[in-house]
Amino acid sequence: MQTLRVRQVPWANPVGIGLREALRAERDRGRSPVPLPAAVDDGAGIAVFLIAYELATGQPVGCGGLRLLKGSRADIDYVYVLPYARWSGVSRAITEELASWARGHGITSVGPGDALEQLNALRL
Repeated sequence: MQTLRVRQVPWANPVGIGLREALRAERDRGRSPVPLPAAVDDGAGIAVFLIAYELATGQPVGCGGLRLLKGSRADIDYVYVLPYARWSGVSRAITEELASWARGHGITSVGPGDALEQLNALRL
């Protein structure tokens, strides 16, 4: 496992935007011969957004967010790890930090949302 630093950043963080765009591009690859317009998500439902950085290089290697639902529930969303960093524990570090944040903020139920589908599709 890599040595990581996981940081909470604003939704509009440029590195976060780039990682979310990479997630969308990888997820959409092969679905349509004509590129689809980017879906607009202003992050209004995202309670917390994290970016994982390699400690040694400072390079961002992945991201993930927690989307608030009704009541005290949330779903993990936008989990993405750069291809070269997969299978190294990055996604686990991100999801553990998200779950910890949720517990500390009174969220009683954290679900996978579509994160599990993304994890399987991207082989994180």
